Amino acid sequence: MDFRRLWLATTIDSFGSWLLVMAVPLQVFALTGSAMSTGLALAVQAAPAVLIGPWAGAAVDRWPRRTIVVTANLASAGAVLLMLPAHAGFVFAGLLAESVAVCFLRPALRALTPGVTDDLARANSLMAFSDSALRMAGPLVGTFLTARGWFEAVVVTDALSYVVAAAIVATITVRTSPVTSPDRPQLRRVLSAPLLRGMLATSWVYWAGNAALTALLVPFTVTRLHGSGEALGWLIAGLGVGYLAGSAVSRRLLTRFGTRAILTVAYTTVGLCFLVMVNATSVPVAVVAATAAGVPGVVASIAITYRVQVDTPDAALGRVAATFYISDSVAAVAGALLAAAVVALTTLPVALNAFSFLVLSTGLLAWTAPGVTAASRRRPGPRTARGR
Repeated sequence: MDFRRLWLATTIDSFGSWLLVMAVPLQVFALTGSAMSTGLALAVQAAPAVLIGPWAGAAVDRWPRRTIVVTANLASAGAVLLMLPAHAGFVFAGLLAESVAVCFLRPALRALTPGVTDDLARANSLMAFSDSALRMAGPLVGTFLTARGWFEAVVVTDALSYVVAAAIVATITVRTSPVTSPDRPQLRRVLSAPLLRGMLATSWVYWAGNAALTALLVPFTVTRLHGSGEALGWLIAGLGVGYLAGSAVSRRLLTRFGTRAILTVAYTTVGLCFLVMVNATSVPVAVVAATAAGVPGVVASIAITYRVQVDTPDAALGRVAATFYISDSVAAVAGALLAAAVVALTTLPVALNAFSFLVLSTGLLAWTAPGVTAASRRRPGPRTARGR
């Protein structure tokens, strides 16, 4: 019952977030007409994690995790409402404030999940499945409304989703151990595990390339595909269809194959699909490629979340989850800034192909990275010591 409530809360949260996720760069691009501005929007969204992430991870391991999730949701709602004036300055301010709250929210959610269920493979697959379903509809509706001047409606909906999610999480009972252990393993010692270290490195490269392509997605749609905001929505919706399919099979893959095999095949396939997408000249071809990329993309994401939860001591789970979040955020900042720089120095097609090849190369890195081995597929035993 508690996991179902957590699942419902994250689903509602995802609904609002996916409405806004591509509406923001579309609104910024419409206000500024600059491809660099969309990259800046992504950088502003990810930057707070670099400074705040370590403190957030420590807080998740020290304070009640349910309380952190509730508070962060409410803070995110207030931050999103800063975007209501729908001008570039307010949009950037809202993004920045929301990102600060999310620095606490994302690691806390990852650390909270083992406290409400023992079947982590199933839990992560179900959460990814519902998130993927919303990924199909959310960006399509959000970009549709934004393209017609209804950006404010998207903002209000996202804020309400945060509030409702907070109310649901407040009713969840999180299992705890009879005696709270004072032992908080040093983060450096935990991350010295070869598997976690290898996943961290490959994930960074992957998300840097992914963020660069995301930053260029709006100008790609407008200039190469000659599409509108609705075409952008179809691309993101197609990616969501792929995520939906991938999340449906991820649990079986996690229990049958090793982490190295999963990440190698997933990253390589995503890179190949991106190459097809960025060289497409029609919206249907680009949508098919984006859909195909979504299947391995979500499998890789679920595999990393699952292994972090399984291979990390509960007393350090918040900090490790925050470390991965920080790493991904730094990669997002780097990718967004690199995208703007490469476009300025070369051309949009060159940049799109270069970052697609970067994603493709992550497959080789995953295969050769120390620690990301087939031996890491052991199933977890019961976890009795839970977060608060």
